[in-house]
Order: sequence, then C-alpha cells, then structure tokens
Amino acid sequence: MAIAVQKICRIQSSATSVEKNISYAIQHQCPQCGAPVTLGEETRFFVCEFCRVRSCISQKGFPRYYLPCSPKAPQDRQPIYLPYWRFKGVRYICSASGITPRFTDISTLAVADMPPQIPFSLGLRSQAMTMKVIEPDTKGKFFRPLPSATVLKDTIFGLKPDERTFKEDIGETFSLIYSPFYIRQQHLIDGVTNQMLPPGKEITPDIFDLDQVRPGVETHFIAGICPGCGADLEGSGDSLALVCRNCHSLWRAKGKNLAKIKFSTAAPAHKDDIMLPFWRISAKVSPMTLDSHADLARMANLPLAIPRNWEEKPVHFWSPAFKVRPNIFLRLIGQITSAQLEPALSQTIEDNLYQPVNLPASEGIQTIRITMAALLKPRKEILEILPKTEVTPQSVSLIFLPFQSTQHDIIHPDSGIAINKKALALSDNL
Repeated sequence: MAIAVQKICRIQSSATSVEKNISYAIQHQCPQCGAPVTLGEETRFFVCEFCRVRSCISQKGFPRYYLPCSPKAPQDRQPIYLPYWRFKGVRYICSASGITPRFTDISTLAVADMPPQIPFSLGLRSQAMTMKVIEPDTKGKFFRPLPSATVLKDTIFGLKPDERTFKEDIGETFSLIYSPFYIRQQHLIDGVTNQMLPPGKEITPDIFDLDQVRPGVETHFIAGICPGCGADLEGSGDSLALVCRNCHSLWRAKGKNLAKIKFSTAAPAHKDDIMLPFWRISAKVSPMTLDSHADLARMANLPLAIPRNWEEKPVHFWSPAFKVRPNIFLRLIGQITSAQLEPALSQTIEDNLYQPVNLPASEGIQTIRITMAALLKPRKEILEILPKTEVTPQSVSLIFLPFQSTQHDIIHPDSGIAINKKALALSDNL
C-alpha cells in the first residue's frame, strides 16, 4: 500500500535550493557530501540535490545565526557580533470587541547601553542576505544577549488600555541573529556594508566590554531513514512528522535521533479524501468548571437540548496541527471544538493524501484560551476570567480526520466543516 504526503513532489524536486516563498535563507552543508545547501528558516527536512541523501534538521532551543561580513571588511580585524532577538508569529489579541489576529515579525537589539549609531533593528537585511549557522570555528567575538522576555516586551497593537485582556502567540518562531561591527580609527563600522555608521559620541573599544559567549552547536542533522525498517522517510520541508511508507509509522526529530509519534486515524470514505491533522487535548481549566461536554454546551449557550449522557462525556479541545490563514484558523478551532467529534480511530496510515503536521502540540495547548474566548458566553465576563485562567493539559493526541474533496473546498462529512482548497494550498507561505 502506498501513502502520498501532500507537497512531497515539491520537496523531492527542489528542497536543496532556497525554497520558494521563504523570508529568511540559511546556509548549511549537506552532512553526507558537504555540498552547500540553502534552506528556509522553517525547513526541517530536505533532500540534497547532489548526493540525494535525505536529512532531518533537529534544533535544540532557538536557532542562532549570523550575518557574514562584507568581503571588503579588513581581514586583520576580528568582527564584533552583537545579538538581535527576532520574533515571528501570529498574535491573537482577545478583547471585548472580539479576537484580532495580527502578524508580527520584528527584530530588536538584545544588548543595553549601546551607542545610538547601532541600529535598533536589523530591518530587511536578514531577509535580503543569506545567513549562516554559528560553528565552533566561526571567527569573531559574540556577546551574550539579554533575555528575550526583557527585550521583546509585550505590546498590544491598536487597542486602548481599557480594552486589553490577553494575547496568545501561535506559530511563533524565536531566533537569535548576530550582526557584525568593528572599530576603525574611533569610528564604528557596519561589518555587513563595510560603511561608517553616522558619527556620534567618540567611540572607544571599551563600549564592547560586554559578557562574551560562544554559542554552542545546537543544530543537528539526522539521516532521513526510518529507524524501524530502514526505508526512506517522506515529508514536506516544514513538516514536524515524517512518514515511513514501508512500515506505516510517523517520526519526529528529538535531540540527535528520531522518535516515534503516536497517532490515530479516522477511516476515510474515499481514496481521494484528504487527511488533515488535529490535536485533541484534554485539559483541566481553573477556576472555571469545564469538565464535560454538557459544561461546554451550557457555557457556549448552544441552541440545543443537552442530552443526559453529555454530563459524563469529557470535553476535548481541538486545534489544527497545520498552518492556515488566521481567520480560518480561528473558525476551525471554534467549529471543531463545538462539534466534540468521536470518530472511530485506528493506528493505521491510509492510502490518501496527508496534510503535513507543522504546528506542534504546544501550539495546540496555547489555543485553548483562544477557543474559550471565541465560544463561551457572556463574553465580557469570560474575558475578565481568562487572563487568570490556568490550563493544565491532561492528554494530547494527534488525530488525522478525512475531508472529502469537492471542486473548491474540502469538507468533513460528519461536521460539515469546510476549508477552501486555495487557502490550504497557500498555507506554506505562512
């Protein structure tokens, strides 16, 4: 039985060059043949175009990159690399007027008391240039950054102070980017452009008397081979779950190895159904009482008579395990959680297209308060409680649900939930 993974043809044909629609390009080396490989920042799986070896990228913590110096920069000077925190993601702001998604992509200088000539942000240069991963032999002085929470202060966009309630960041990416500088004749020089920065107060070497640190190597390459049977793994470039066709299993990068993923599948009715991944989460919500399906129906003020057996049925929160436009994402978490689906499940991989898993379980857990803000009533009272609400996950399951393919949409047959095909196809641009 063969399994097809959506977008796999794109990976096999072009995963070794800069992927289309990426914002940041990172230069790597193929672990097998040493060939240069330029990938997008969210690439986790690629096939080398020279040796055709498949590799999975495992990242411990947040990635650390640096911008290379200009070829015209003096070779006898050791560059000084200053850190910038970069944050990218969708911020969902919950207020009395509703839930507002805002795409955020910022970079901020991560050291204090620097001369005003040093740019506060990297601007567009990190998108225009190919960055590199810091290696043990990378020359230069690297300085320890301030904590990201200190630098990337919480900002609520476009809301008055009395409207602020809480926010959740979904699909966020944190990275640390080092930009080079050096001093020449008491002038500060930008190492990227090799140009003098605007004059200010006199520059002396002691301005860089900072806490130095040598970033460790925390980006590892793992062979894209199934640990269970030795067959080639498949997946999209940004997929967290790699598929083995031979033994019908899912794998993810964990440290320097691959770990098996537990999953369940609801049987599709047709061979052209598309299997979409969702996180089903059981969680303890405090101080609210939201333990059963009946509790959810009452608090969401659903227009139906509540069956008695709902009092005993545990409530589950559902969240897409794939990226999609924020307005569609918001609709899906509300619709599928309201449906409280109970499909018959098995641990098999069907002969259908599978949408890649590119949102981790931690992101699914973060959507729980957003789901409650979208569903529960009365909204004003709920929003007063949610900022102080504690969510403790009890269990998390990865479940693939079949969606029937129509001309323009894919539709879940039991709930009627529909997703536009074009919106789903464009999700890899997010």
